[in-house]
Parts: sequence; structure tokens; C-alpha cells
Amino acid sequence: MFCNNEYDVVVIGAGPGGSVAARNLSRAGHKVLLLEKREKIGYPVRCGEASTKLSDLQTYGPIDEDCIETIINGLYIYGPNGVNIDLAQKGTGIMLNREKFDPWLAHLAANDGVEVVTRARAEFVGDVESGTRLVRVKLGEGADETTEEVCAKMVIAADGVESRIGRQVGLDCLQKPAFTCTGVDIQVQGILTKPDYLTFWQGHDFINDGYIWSFPKVKSNVTNFGAGFLISNNHGSNVLDITMEWLYKLFPGAQINHVVGGVIPVSSVLKDYTLDRFALVGDAAHHTNPLTGGGIAAAMRAGRFCAQTVHEGFECGNLSKEFLKTYEKRCYDYFGRMHDFEYKFRRFLLNVNKEEQTKLYKVLQNFAKHGCKKRAFLQTPVSSAKMLYKFLRFK
Repeated sequence: MFCNNEYDVVVIGAGPGGSVAARNLSRAGHKVLLLEKREKIGYPVRCGEASTKLSDLQTYGPIDEDCIETIINGLYIYGPNGVNIDLAQKGTGIMLNREKFDPWLAHLAANDGVEVVTRARAEFVGDVESGTRLVRVKLGEGADETTEEVCAKMVIAADGVESRIGRQVGLDCLQKPAFTCTGVDIQVQGILTKPDYLTFWQGHDFINDGYIWSFPKVKSNVTNFGAGFLISNNHGSNVLDITMEWLYKLFPGAQINHVVGGVIPVSSVLKDYTLDRFALVGDAAHHTNPLTGGGIAAAMRAGRFCAQTVHEGFECGNLSKEFLKTYEKRCYDYFGRMHDFEYKFRRFLLNVNKEEQTKLYKVLQNFAKHGCKKRAFLQTPVSSAKMLYKFLRFK
């Protein structure tokens, strides 16, 4: 049973994007209901758990230290023909413990007045009638299951990669095979690679239409090891078998704790993810980085932008699709434009042959070696110019 029958905002999904949107709207004075279909927020974790800089994360509120596993100080990429890239950047990101981080964000939201309800699956969102949308929710499970209905002046769906609600209300947010990765994340006991680096294997010598990763969680003394590739390509084996093969090839005798899998949108941001009194946030809106598959930071930023725009809509009495386009523009200007570039770069990287890919990696290797300064390209002017020309002409 909910505390009310009517809410200013109902947020569906208590992941990072949903919790940030709910908390910010409640802090702005709105009555907010946050629904989570699972009994335990943040579990099971289907994520590599790497995210943005700690300083950026802390702008969303005080972060409990137990949520932070590792401070990341660089990236190491094993590329084709032994051309490897060592990109040292102090504090470039963090490794999270999502089983603690997601509940913590929901806890912050609850402390700021959000009504948080778990085991609450949104089954249906109605059309706009008299300035509200009906939300039908199934509470509990089995013999204890009940159905409740509430009305909301605004509905935000942060319901993840599946986003049934987005499709149900008429948005084209379905994961299309050509723009979706399938991935497996294996938690391995111990630290497999450099403890303050994210490590990748990519290219024709490994998985060309995706990559292999090793992300260390130092506090817990485990490593998230995984692999992913585009669903549309034929590998001859499923992603679990391929990931396991690479794990034991690279780290014989690895001790596995558990395995999870899922799909990752790598299409770049949807062009249309708002309707009258409705918006998608996070994976549901394909806010995931199309090059790396990372989506935590973008989802939280989108949650913030969505809350800001919705609050402004309440202030001026306008929550139309046209007004909510401001939210889409804020997301695009902040990370969507870069996601479009990264989408093109991924396609370019995967479409060149091994020889050309090796040349590109040498250019990037030199770029990293010289501190990622633009003048580094002057060290390899011919190769850099050729690669830039080919990239700009690539469609």
C-alpha cells in the first residue's frame, strides 16, 4: 500500500539515474514515489562497476566510503600486434560496489522525502488524462501479490535496458541487435591486473567487435572480469563460453565467485525519449557510452537534468513533450554529442583491417605517451593525418 493515491512524480526504477532524479525532485518540493521491482535495490549487479571521478560523484551527495572500492589512476589496453596503450591519469575514475552504492543513493532519496517502495513492479502507464497519468503497480509476489493504482503528474521511467514501460507508452526504445552488445561479467577472487588500472584487451587479436576487461575491486579483493561483443555478429560460440575461454587463457587457475550477464545498448543516445508528462532516463534512453558500455555516470547526469527540467515544467505549468525536449538537449550537449563521436569511432575501429588497426593503435599509443596533448600528433604527422582523413570520410 502506498502512502498516497496521487503524486507529483512517479519514478520507475531505483538505479542510479532513478534515485538521483527522485531525490532532486523531492528536494525541489515535489511529492515523489520511487518504485523498484526487486526486493533488494542494487542486486543482482549486472555491471562492470567502473564509473566517473570521485569528485564528480560527490556532487550528487555525500557518498559512503564503503561504496568506493578502488581509485582508478589509468587505463591499459592490449591492442593488435602487441601495440599496447598505457594511459596514466591520476584519479580518472573509481570502481564502485553497486550492491552498496545503489541502496545508498536510494537511502539519500528517502532521507530527502522520497517514498521508496521495493517489490513494486510498474505494469502499466496510461495516457494523459486531466493532467495526470495512471500508473498500475504490482506489489509483492505470489500469494501476497496485490495491484495498486496511483496517479502522477509526471512519470519518469529509469527501468533499465529492457524498458518495457518506454515501449508500452509508444517510444521506440527497443534494443536492436545491430546496436546492442551482449556481455558476461565474472567476479574472480583476487586482483588479476594492476590494482589501480582498468585493463582491456581489444582488436583483431582478441575480440574485435567488443572487448575483454579486467576491473579490480581492491577493498573486496576481487576482480570483475568480462567480455562483450555485438549481438549481430556471428562468433560461433556464445558470449559466456568465449569469456570463460579468455579468462583461463589469460589467467589459468582463476577462482570464480559468480557470473552474471546481460545486454548493453551501444547505439548512442535515442533521438526521442520524452512524451507529454513522461521521460526515460539512463539505459532506458540508451544513455550508455557506445564505445565503452559504461552508463552509471551518464544515467546520474541524466537523472539530474531530467529533475531540473521537470521542476522547471512544474514551475511554468508545462510538462509537454515540446517542453521536455529541453531535458533531451541538456543530455545531448553534456554527453550525447561525445557519445555520437564515440559511436562513429567504435564503428571505424571495428571496420578497419588488422594492419590499419595496428597503425591507429600506434597513433593512440603515442598520444597517450605524451600526456594526451594534441601536439603529440605532431610526433607522427603522416600516420595521424592519414587516420584522421579516413575517420572523417567514414560513414
